Amino acid sequence: MSYFNPVIPSTAPQTAVRKTYRLSLTIVSGVSLLTTVSCIVVFVILMAYNSHRVNIPLIKITLSIQSVHAVALVITLLLNDIRIKAELLCSSLRYVLYSCYLTSIFLCCAITIHLWLVITRRKLNQARRNERWYYIISFTLAISLSAALATIPNSAFRISNRCLVAIIPSKEYLGIRWALYYAWFIIASAISILCMLSVLSSARKLTHTTHLRGRTHQTSTEAYRNAVNARANSKRLRSLVFYTIAYPLISFICNFPQLILELLTTVLKKELDALRLISLILLYSEGLFLGLAFFFYPAVLHSIRDINNSAVQYWVIEQEEFWRLQQNEIKRAHGGHMLGDEPSTSMMDQQDIKQFTSRKGRFYHWVLKKTPEGKRASIL
Repeated sequence: MSYFNPVIPSTAPQTAVRKTYRLSLTIVSGVSLLTTVSCIVVFVILMAYNSHRVNIPLIKITLSIQSVHAVALVITLLLNDIRIKAELLCSSLRYVLYSCYLTSIFLCCAITIHLWLVITRRKLNQARRNERWYYIISFTLAISLSAALATIPNSAFRISNRCLVAIIPSKEYLGIRWALYYAWFIIASAISILCMLSVLSSARKLTHTTHLRGRTHQTSTEAYRNAVNARANSKRLRSLVFYTIAYPLISFICNFPQLILELLTTVLKKELDALRLISLILLYSEGLFLGLAFFFYPAVLHSIRDINNSAVQYWVIEQEEFWRLQQNEIKRAHGGHMLGDEPSTSMMDQQDIKQFTSRKGRFYHWVLKKTPEGKRASIL
């Protein structure tokens, strides 16, 4: 896969086409990088505020994938307009990029295996014990394969310079990449698909059982509680099934076009500029897709909503206190001093007014009025 120094089509008739090609890749990489960094920042904030809700394997593995994607995208953006001639530096950067993308593929497979253990096998303790092995196996295997792949120079059309990327790979070069990269991608995808099918079969049986229980007539508080729990578990199950499908699908869609590209360019012996551009855009967009999956995860949504509600409550209390102090200040200006007021109390109220009209208060007022909770709070 042409992860290193995206190649500009040599047959482009105009320089504008090359600039558009680079600009489109830069924009996609920048948006994807912004999403991955946002995921990491939000995860750190949620861990500090509500760690017991987001400290789960699915979210932590997703953040690991986003972290390696962030490293790969930073290197991609830096090298998009930089031409490097030192072969040692080229091999090192290529090694880092291959390691990042291989780690992403293996961790997506690990997420599917984890959900398979939870939903199909129902072995929560084993899934919890295996969590550290998801990272150990994924990173070790990716680093080992990337080390072997990075040391092999390009062999298309007798190109021996590691700083160049083969636009049309030779059969020998493609065979080496199949042995060290594509074969493992296919193995990981096959495992993910098998686990996904098993999860779908188990989820259908569990959902059918839940619906049968939900149709029973609630004659007691205990029966009603059981029905409510059954509906909640059914909703949680559908969410997990969705992510069981989403992760392998995202990994497959973003990486498979590169495989097809190199096969077609090797067989047809010609450049496929449109397919190359599409494959690179999909590859760089993987961090964006995983970021959307992260932000739509129920635990993340609930945690963000809790923080938002707490901020709204703080803002409402601050506004109520501010207007109370401001009304007292207006009364004093018109000689309407309340009984028991002392000069020291008046000075303290004036200091509080300055604090409540600070940048922090104005920031809350501007941000929170954009949210549904803030709009409701502003009319109180």
